[in-house]
Amino acid sequence: MVIRLILILNICLFYLSFGGENLVKTVYPNGVTLIYKETEGKGIIGGSIFIKGGSFEDTKEKAGLTNLTLKLLLQGSKNYSQYEISKFFEDSGGFISVSTSEDFSEIDFAVKVEDFPKALAIIGDILNNPKFPEDKLEQEKNNVVAQIKAKKEEGFAYGFDQLRKEIFKGTNYEYSPLGLEETIPNITIQDVLNRWKELNNGNRMVISIVGDLEYKKAYEYLKVFNSIPRGKTFNYVQIDKKIENIPCKEIKREGAQSTIMIAYNAPTVKDKDYIPFRVLNSILGSGFTSRLFQELREKRGLAYAVGSFFPARINIGTVVAYIGTDPKKTQESVSGIKKVVESLKEGIKEEEINTAKEKIIGGFLMDHQTRVKQAYYLGWFETVGLGYQMDKMYTDLVKKVKSKDLEPLYDKYFNQGSTCIVIKP
Repeated sequence: MVIRLILILNICLFYLSFGGENLVKTVYPNGVTLIYKETEGKGIIGGSIFIKGGSFEDTKEKAGLTNLTLKLLLQGSKNYSQYEISKFFEDSGGFISVSTSEDFSEIDFAVKVEDFPKALAIIGDILNNPKFPEDKLEQEKNNVVAQIKAKKEEGFAYGFDQLRKEIFKGTNYEYSPLGLEETIPNITIQDVLNRWKELNNGNRMVISIVGDLEYKKAYEYLKVFNSIPRGKTFNYVQIDKKIENIPCKEIKREGAQSTIMIAYNAPTVKDKDYIPFRVLNSILGSGFTSRLFQELREKRGLAYAVGSFFPARINIGTVVAYIGTDPKKTQESVSGIKKVVESLKEGIKEEEINTAKEKIIGGFLMDHQTRVKQAYYLGWFETVGLGYQMDKMYTDLVKKVKSKDLEPLYDKYFNQGSTCIVIKP
């Protein structure tokens, strides 16, 4: 009775109007954080289940364990076979999928409103009663090894895997969530069982659901998440590691082009510079209007592909400028990237800032066209520690970025060191 009263109080406390739509945030007694947003539309519900803890918790000897564990979740549970799980979500016109990143693991799904109760019953059984069949483990291990081998044939994927070894050297971030070709065979079914026991912990979970069903009608179905075990309190480890200047590392491989990647320091997702740096990265290397594209492709004809990306990370913020080019133009392209990056310290025009902000906001709003993506963003912001409210605040914060917010960023991040990988035939 006391637990039920606490739960009701939590729900009352967080029942809010969110952009004209009702949103509930509640924390269940087992530690699970639930975010539920009501929408009106064509009868669709989408959800994201975030589990704090990704491949950074894998030891090097068992690299790839978390990814394999998530893959096996959909291979059957106590009451539902793999076929029944897949068929139900497909027949509903929706889907269920899993993924693993460095910082968290994720289950995404979408169904019609009328199928929501059974969808949650299936998901509850997957979480609490997974079968983890040993024959499927061998099959998934083979699939993952094939994926790792395939990445070696893709210049950018291979280049980034080599780059991460330099950026994150000495940490568990230095290998891909897929793991390593030599570690996958070492993973046993007991490893998987032990890993799921760690992950299936209410204190690690943020569940975000967006759909065309009133919360008061969904409430009874959502109780399935009460059955998740309450484990140890989880806090992300804090790793303070900076990129230092080292000469470009050149790696030979078969192919028709050179791939160049240069990594610089950047803010982490909870740093006050995170949103201003998003704008700066857009100016540097996002799209046709960016400096890298205009200078290295349009003016100098060096690039097959060129740009920069700024992953949102809890630890070790990085921004990576990249180019795919003719092998004969490798050195010219390396120096070209560095000169474009250095141009940031010479000043940024208001027109560039406004264009960058428009691109970021436009992309963010377009991403919110589906309920699954709306659920993803609400859950992601909550999971990384910014709070689900950031989903509503984000565009306004981007709009407020001024030239004075960008001016210190070059010296604070780009000027502190860089790491470079050159992949060439």
